[in-house]
Parts: sequence; C-alpha cells; structure tokens
Amino acid sequence: MTARPAVPECSGKSDNSAMPTPPPIASFRAVTKRYGAQTVLPEFGLDLREGELLTLLGPSGCGKTTVLRLLAGFEIPDSGEILLDGRALAGVPPEARNVNTVFQSYALFPHLSVFENVAFGLKMRKLGGAEIRDRTESALRMVRLEGLGGRRPLQLSGGQQQRVALARALVNRPRLLLLDECLSALDYQLRREMQLELKSLQRQTGITFLFVTHDREEALSISDRIAVMRAGRIEQLGPPRDIYERPANLFVAQFAGESNVLTATVTAITGPGTLAVDLAGKPLAVQSGRHFGIGAKLALVLRPEDLRVHDDAAVENGLAGRVLERTYRGVTLDTLIALDAGPRIKACEFFREDAPALDHPPGQRVRVNWAPGWEIVLPHDA
Repeated sequence: MTARPAVPECSGKSDNSAMPTPPPIASFRAVTKRYGAQTVLPEFGLDLREGELLTLLGPSGCGKTTVLRLLAGFEIPDSGEILLDGRALAGVPPEARNVNTVFQSYALFPHLSVFENVAFGLKMRKLGGAEIRDRTESALRMVRLEGLGGRRPLQLSGGQQQRVALARALVNRPRLLLLDECLSALDYQLRREMQLELKSLQRQTGITFLFVTHDREEALSISDRIAVMRAGRIEQLGPPRDIYERPANLFVAQFAGESNVLTATVTAITGPGTLAVDLAGKPLAVQSGRHFGIGAKLALVLRPEDLRVHDDAAVENGLAGRVLERTYRGVTLDTLIALDAGPRIKACEFFREDAPALDHPPGQRVRVNWAPGWEIVLPHDA
C-alpha cells in the first residue's frame, strides 16, 4: 500500500496559488435571507468562477436551494448584494438575468413535443424560425436526443426527460446554469451515467454550472470545487480531493465521506507534525499539521478504504478487535469490527479471490492498521 504524499492540514482554503484564478462570474456579498423569524443564510459569501462546475453540498435545510433561488431571481435577499458579471442583480427579474435553472422535477410541458419544449425559450425571445430550428437541433444533438424531437415527454425515459430539461436550459446559452438536485429522481446506474454526461456537457459548453446535491459521491465525482454547507454557512470550499482528504473540521469529514471517528487524547508532542495519543489505553503515533497541546482531545478520522484487516496472530501492531459482520459487495468486502478499545469501525477492502486472508468470518479476532499519515486528525467536535 502506497502512502499518501505528505501535505499540510487544510485550513478550509485550497492553495492553488501557482494556478491563475479565473475571474468570478457571480458573487454573493454578505447576503442574508430570512423566512419569517428563521435566518436561512446569515451574511453568505461566495464567488463562482468562469467556466467551473461548483457544487453546493450539504444536508437538507442547510440553504443550498435558497442560494440557487436567490441567484435565479426567484427569491429576494433581505440584505447584501448578488452580482453577475459585475452587475448588481437587485431589481433584475429572473427572465432578464441570463441564468437558467434545471429543476428536480424537470418541469417539462407534457402537451408539447421534445422539440417544442427545447425551443420554448427561444420562441419567447421571438427569434427567427431558422435560428430557433438550428439552435434547438444543435441542443438536442448535444444531449444525444437527435431524432426524438417529435415525441412527447411522457414517451421518454427518466434519463431522456432529464436530457430534454438540460437541452432546454442550454439552448438559451446562459452565462450560468443552475441545477437543483436534478439527478435525484433517476435510478442508481442512470444517475452515474448522467453524472458523466453533465461533466462532459459542462466542459463542452464552457458554461459555469452551479450544482446542488446532498449526495457526497455525486459531488466528489463531477465537481471542480465543492462548497460544503451547514446552517447557511460554508464550512469548507475547495477541490474534491481537499474536501475528502483534508477536511477543515469534523462535520466536513463526516459529510464528505464514510468515516470511522475515534476519540483520542494527546499525551506527547514527539516531533514536527507528530503526536503521541492515547486511544482508550492504546498508545498510537499520528501525524498532523495542526497544533494540539498535551491533554487535548482530538478526533481520529479513518476512512474505511484506508484500513487493512489482519488475523490477530499475523501482526503485532494495530487496533485489536473482533469481527461482527462482513458484507460482500463484489468489488469490495466490508468488515464491521468491534474494537477492544470500545467503538465499532468499518473496513472496506478490495476483494480478490486469490487472497482468502481478506475474508475474516464473524467472531474472528483481528487487528486493524493503516499506512502512517493516512489518518485525519481534527479537533474534537462534541
């Protein structure tokens, strides 16, 4: 197993100083939005870069969709400023913003054909018939629906309907495309396929996409940057790898991926970036770029795919425990282990038929370890 390269702990900002930063296409400046007595967004700030796919990731009720609705013009902020291409959007109606939205429900017109659905916005703008035909046919080719323009939405599959909604938004050539949980109605396999298509479309068109989801796998797989939100605030903003491997805090670590979280106490500072900790009486050495004092309580985050499970007699180092359950998933074998130190942890290992040692039956005594430095060390957040 190859160890990850040493990197500094993330402070919540990604260090891309060597790369030129595209200018923001849209900006939220200290935007506050309330619904009655509830403040959904408290002085929210965010810049969207030209030509990127940025995902808002967070639990239900964290303010993701409110951000989209404010940018689209469907909601009005109580205070603060929203800019598009440097222009303040206060008082600008939705139809004048050059922003299009793909909704979770697709919102297709059932009585219109696929061609008519896609061309609807162009007709409302009173473009010429030839231009409407050319742009609509081009949009349908882009989403691989050529030849289906005469069908009605109900004659299409869910994935095809989703493509119609995308084509209808893209045909207007918006500066910004907003996507509100638009893949959530699809089955798993189709959703995976559409994730790749979305990413390809964004690269092909160069349009800035702002994508909303609560699905962490989806966010990690398609995004240029991810903003992890909680209670109307951005907890961390950065590339997917930073979010997953260098989370800013325990909330981000747990929301961005499946995690084993163990509580430990610092017993000594053993070197630059190296700590000795006590885990329920078990001494461990861990690495961290953060400063912790002796006696500090910390959270030791271990990703299941980073853990290796061994027969108890095969190794001396690691956390001892007993197998509770195992789950065969074809590519991987998941093992649930009750540690002697108290908590339960899950390991996820790639299954190989020529490596029967991976298959540890329930009740077997095992030891769990990982490559030095693969642990994520964070302040303990009760």
